[in-house]
Amino acid sequence: MKWTILGWGGITLELPEDWELSGLSGDDKSGYLRLEDADIPRLELKWSESKQKKPDLQRVLDDYFKLVRKNYKRKNTNLHIQRDIRLIKDTHFFEDREVAFFSWKGEFRANGVIFHCHTCKRITIVQVMGHLKENIRETTNRILSSVRDHSVGQATLWSAYQLNAAVPRRYRLDKHKLLSGYLLFSFVDGSRKVSIERYGVADVTLKEQDLESWFRARYAKAIRGYGFSIESGNGDADEQLTLIGEETRLIDRVPFAPVLAIDKVMRRKTFAVYLWRCHHSNRIYVVQAIAKHDAAKTAEEIAASIRCH
Repeated sequence: MKWTILGWGGITLELPEDWELSGLSGDDKSGYLRLEDADIPRLELKWSESKQKKPDLQRVLDDYFKLVRKNYKRKNTNLHIQRDIRLIKDTHFFEDREVAFFSWKGEFRANGVIFHCHTCKRITIVQVMGHLKENIRETTNRILSSVRDHSVGQATLWSAYQLNAAVPRRYRLDKHKLLSGYLLFSFVDGSRKVSIERYGVADVTLKEQDLESWFRARYAKAIRGYGFSIESGNGDADEQLTLIGEETRLIDRVPFAPVLAIDKVMRRKTFAVYLWRCHHSNRIYVVQAIAKHDAAKTAEEIAASIRCH
């Protein structure tokens, strides 16, 4: 079984590679995530910030099991719930956390954990599911042991449908679109903006035009008002373009010293785009950044964190 890492809003965990994202909502403050394989739901993850210093986890579980009863109990099948069990023995798992494990059987079977992190103040619930006669203990242990509930380091991992990107922690998720042929993550940090996009079926999209022509046509509105230079390159099997520039102003045509002095004080927005076509995965990737002074560095670091195949 091949494994991968999934991240969302500061939470990261290891998962089997063939589990597909089937439900996602929320941001770093609260949200819900579900994955399935070809047959059944396999994992559910729910998180929310808590204002209480020591929240009652069992009471939170009571509310959670109301949803479980609604979603995973057959009409003629009772839901058998066990609490206060021990699924993980590694003492590191309990550091800086209040932890409670659980399991249940109904239409499926599940092992799970709820914990409150003393650092990020979030309550996180993770449950791993399987068929009634399936042994999911080993898979459960690996997944639950891998869960991290807040970012460590300077970047936060954001993942969806085999797209993984590390974004500086200061950026907040603004919006996202997760479609079969198109993914979008958009982030903001004050006036700074970052976006990550992935397009499918590149061979169809670029059938009658090259990468630069496609970009100029599709992003005409986004690049309007910016002057930039373009550098092209070719990797092993990729077409790559890098655009670096800054916003243009009417005073650019006025060569007076006082105007130039004002221009130095009022910094222009810088603009950077890294885009490439991956022939192996047949996809197009576009990373954009807008900021007063570090757009190129930010876009480059995010682009470098993405493995396109």
